[in-house]
Amino acid sequence: MSKVEELKAIAEQITALVRQAPPAAGQREAFAMAEARAYSLLAAAQWYEDELSGAEDSLDHALTLRRSGGLLIRRAALLPRVLPSREKILAARDHVRARLSALLEAPAVPADAVNEVAWTLFLLAYHAEQDNLALHRLFHRVCSRADLRLDWVAPHCRSPRRAGRPRVGFISWYFREHTISRLFSGLLQAFDSEACEVSVFSFRDQDEALAKVAMPGKNRVSLPADLVSAQRQIAAADLDLLIYLDLGMDYLTLFLAHARLARRQGVLWGHPDTTGLDSMDFFFSPGCMEPPDGESHYGERLIRLPGPTVVYSRPQPQDGVSRSRLRLPPDGVLYLCPQTPFKFHPDFDRALAEILRAVPGSYLILTAGGETAAMERVKTRIAKSCPESAARIQILGSLSRTEFVSLFEVCDVVLDPFHYSGGNTSLEAFASGTPTVTWPGTFMRARHTAGFYRLMDLPDLVARDHDHYIELAIRLGIDVAARTALREKIRDAAGALYDQEDGVRAIEQFVREEHAGWTLTVPATPATETRRH
Repeated sequence: MSKVEELKAIAEQITALVRQAPPAAGQREAFAMAEARAYSLLAAAQWYEDELSGAEDSLDHALTLRRSGGLLIRRAALLPRVLPSREKILAARDHVRARLSALLEAPAVPADAVNEVAWTLFLLAYHAEQDNLALHRLFHRVCSRADLRLDWVAPHCRSPRRAGRPRVGFISWYFREHTISRLFSGLLQAFDSEACEVSVFSFRDQDEALAKVAMPGKNRVSLPADLVSAQRQIAAADLDLLIYLDLGMDYLTLFLAHARLARRQGVLWGHPDTTGLDSMDFFFSPGCMEPPDGESHYGERLIRLPGPTVVYSRPQPQDGVSRSRLRLPPDGVLYLCPQTPFKFHPDFDRALAEILRAVPGSYLILTAGGETAAMERVKTRIAKSCPESAARIQILGSLSRTEFVSLFEVCDVVLDPFHYSGGNTSLEAFASGTPTVTWPGTFMRARHTAGFYRLMDLPDLVARDHDHYIELAIRLGIDVAARTALREKIRDAAGALYDQEDGVRAIEQFVREEHAGWTLTVPATPATETRRH
């Protein structure tokens, strides 16, 4: 029985019990809340399995039982995980905009943001559209009206800073086996705890990865998954600067970021999209990945950093790697695209189809992880562009960490998605020298791989446009000698990406140079005034 089927059965059982034995008046509200909660959980599971209409119906039913402000906001913010076309993407965004606007115009219904809304608009980042900032702001305004605790200001932020070293904090929900911990643990380890007082904030039962990170001289704080308690504990550190490693994927840290918990607050590129939060002052980003007009893509002040920003140890080659051990086809060119389903924009489909069509016997290898249903939808959508090649699109099931990294040793070419580039996966691919074709897009999130190539001074596989991307991928598939030569070239140059601390030193310098003026709750700058309206 699937998770959806299990939750649906539970919800239906609760409904049946209520109807068979109507509760006494005093119990009616408690039964209604239990039934609404069951359908809310069912909706989340349906959404995760890419059953959007089912999730909408379940939330609608929950709202007939209990008019919850949190469920109203979640219902308004639902976005499909995989969409068939850009037209459908635009329609979905318009739908969310209209629903959130309607909530903003109606009387506010109180909500517990963390326990009832429990949602974000993280999928906007994968749509390759220009108006994310406006949509994020709209969502935050709706949430702030519903939960008045969100926009709290820590008392020390209204006072002049005390003497002594700058106090800097880092926070994430993802200090566990996750891309965020892999990308940024080295930065935490390298940050100078003599020049600054450093605190690292994690959450209980979500921080096992920190046990492997040596952080002498740094203060570790384990937070509860409770909004107000976490706000107060962070505020007690009297921080000058609080840096979120990521914002947007996890709802608890996103709602924490509404508050002014430090004199200045910033976010790294763990989820590379503007936050839309007035409380967020800086977006720290690798300069090699930002386009010339990058400042216009953020509500925050863009801080361009040197190097890759992450302090990332080079993955080591695995012994005994073979295609058969990884359940891969024994023959043929293997094109690997090891990304989450969200990164497969419909614009990417035609390129994948043309590459498979042009290289006989080649395969497209996809990795589902825990996203099997969504990846199957991606595969079906791609196959519509090349039905004759559909049998050569293979989805790998669950892989261990070692198996995943080994893919780069045995696959021939990595195909970087349009509009949302590989970050951690590209660092893993380059360690093996695996040729990776990329086409840098409009936003920083579509330029990670191109930025890494820039640091390596290797422009060979950075495409000029859509057709050039296809041309490069086909050439690599056909020309074994060129592919082999590029693998050696990339492997030799990749040292420029690993264990680089330039970005860390730049953040430290930024703090030293600016922290003395951080005395106001909200920075009095023209950029800030623009953000606040």
